[in-house]
Amino acid sequence: MLYSHVARWFGNLGSMPAHTEARIHQLCTEALAAQSQADVNRIIPELRSALEEHIRLAKESLTVHASSIAALDAAAQADKGLPEA
Repeated sequence: MLYSHVARWFGNLGSMPAHTEARIHQLCTEALAAQSQADVNRIIPELRSALEEHIRLAKESLTVHASSIAALDAAAQADKGLPEA
């Protein structure tokens, strides 16, 4: 019984989009290769924005994971016939 709950909940877990990591990597590479202060001044705000987006997405992902774990714990307790904590 528990395994059906696990399969159902793990199918709903969010994951971090790779696009934000790729964008951060690209911007860091561009910043290191910048030939002028103007290039750096253009890149840094974009990098900051990409980092903020990545952090926001990470927090959302953690929230989904925490909710899924709580639901799995409740399902496991129900399968064992134990009262929920």
